[in-house]
Amino acid sequence: LDVPAHVHATTSRSSRVGYSTFMLLEETTAIMGLMESTVLDDFPDLKLIIPHGGGAIPYQIGRFEATAMRRGEPSFRDRLRRLYFDTVLYSKESLELLINTVGVSHTVFGAECPGIGTATNPETGELMDDLVKVIESIDFLDEADREAILSGNARRLYRLPPSGQEK
Repeated sequence: LDVPAHVHATTSRSSRVGYSTFMLLEETTAIMGLMESTVLDDFPDLKLIIPHGGGAIPYQIGRFEATAMRRGEPSFRDRLRRLYFDTVLYSKESLELLINTVGVSHTVFGAECPGIGTATNPETGELMDDLVKVIESIDFLDEADREAILSGNARRLYRLPPSGQEK
């Protein structure tokens, strides 16, 4: 079909693992399943969007890269950049890590409004899930990068016309 799929965990009612932790664990597990399979090789044009910044993957990239090196496998980071990741993270530092790990071209704007981040950040007075302002505050992004993350990458993935060229 040449359309992206959004791989998202479902909820869990567990006394052991809370809602947010469950989501992050499931997204991490989904990515590792893909990375350790032949799916991306078997379907080279497959476009998958992973929510919540990829769970723990960006934070633990060094561990996964080292494992791939020890096994003589292709770069974990290069394989990871076959996937796309949404921006549903609630801190500037997390978004910066995601962008630095997967690249601007594989970061797709996403928001949960309302969602788990619908809380006022006491430091800024803004809702934590108002991610446009967070993305706009990242110093190393230029205007083209911001446009790519906020709309351009999604338009490319979904084969929509560039902004301003809609029919």
